[in-house]
Amino acid sequence: MEELKAQGKIGHGGITGTGVPRAIIDAAVSNCIGVMGIRAVQAGALTNAIDRTLAPNHAEVRDFERAASYRALCREIGQEPVVIAHRYALSMAGVDTVILGVKNRAELEQCLDAEAAGPVEPALMTRIDGLGLRDA
Repeated sequence: MEELKAQGKIGHGGITGTGVPRAIIDAAVSNCIGVMGIRAVQAGALTNAIDRTLAPNHAEVRDFERAASYRALCREIGQEPVVIAHRYALSMAGVDTVILGVKNRAELEQCLDAEAAGPVEPALMTRIDGLGLRDA
């Protein structure tokens, strides 16, 4: 990457990791490299409903089904799953910014609400982590 940058072929480089690549985030932070979070709502799995037709065995449908406990937690605390997912992503240590990936103005409004609400409280992050969704 450094050679390509020196040749003027790229300005900046980056990598994409799936899930929560903690070691990559830690390495980036220790080298003063910014980290961008992506897919905060896991392609719809962390929302109230998937907004498109997918086959029953599609990976995103399976993720949505596995996230039922997350939606139940959001109902319990009286919060929208989308808002909590974005707040969670913005609260992650080492994550500097989150790519929204919204499809319409309503989703953009929810993301703006999430940012305005600020970080997720540590106790709620612990409860979300305790759902075991990262291990699924």
